[in-house]
Amino acid sequence: MLVKGNRNDLNWYPGHMTRTKRDLQDKLNKIEMVIEVLDARAPLMTRNPEFEDLFRSKRRMIILNKSDLANPQITREWIRYFQSMDIFTITYSAKLNANSKEIIRSMEKACEPIRAKYLEKGINKTVRALICGIPNVGKSAILNRICGQRRLKEGDTPGLTRGLNWVKLSEYLECMDSPGLLWPRFEDRRTGEVIALLGSINRDIIDNEDLAFTLIDLLRDTAPDLLTNRYKLTDLDKPGYELVEDICRKRGFLRKGGECDTDRCNRMLLEEFRTGKMGTISLERPVREDE
Repeated sequence: MLVKGNRNDLNWYPGHMTRTKRDLQDKLNKIEMVIEVLDARAPLMTRNPEFEDLFRSKRRMIILNKSDLANPQITREWIRYFQSMDIFTITYSAKLNANSKEIIRSMEKACEPIRAKYLEKGINKTVRALICGIPNVGKSAILNRICGQRRLKEGDTPGLTRGLNWVKLSEYLECMDSPGLLWPRFEDRRTGEVIALLGSINRDIIDNEDLAFTLIDLLRDTAPDLLTNRYKLTDLDKPGYELVEDICRKRGFLRKGGECDTDRCNRMLLEEFRTGKMGTISLERPVREDE
């Protein structure tokens, strides 16, 4: 479908992910709270379903990162959604917020019930939390902003973090960073496509043409006005490849003889989406109970 050389398979599960999951299981007895970092543009699709069983007994917190790239109204819906599940939830932008004391206070607030139980017993103990998520959702970037220095590797390439690293965040809160963890197989095709769009799968194995078509299909459903206004498109009912050619002509992406430079257009579309140049876009929203 999207993976070069094997277009019917969207799996990307390197060996280090298997090792990391095993290491996490070994260290669970030292962890009291789990902080899940999700991409605010697609919170459920970027939430590893294996974490539910793995961390079932732990207190949970969710950080909707990259909130500057998501639709603010839909992000508020996601906050209400997770809070209705009794999960302490906040939004954050590691790109915009540097050395933020506010997020540390939020983490401390989330772990208050744990600390209160210790204090009742007369124990002044540091709470240990795990920060986790799929690749490239910004876990290490968040910790570096909190610490005020680049102590952990960060970037827009999945797989930069390989080990389990402890970071002291406050007088009584310690946090362990962990490598991004995908699950072995995406049962839902759309989930795999969205995760690829968000850069959580190594881009070297992804077919940009198919990915650009996927992006156009998603935007037709979630942000049709963006396509018509930004790219001057008038007929969104065309196949994806025809819309890419229309954008080529609008942007002047033409080779000699007037041939459309679709490779350049595909790269441009993916880059404008990932950097937020298209605007604030959410690729999914919570399903209401009445739907």
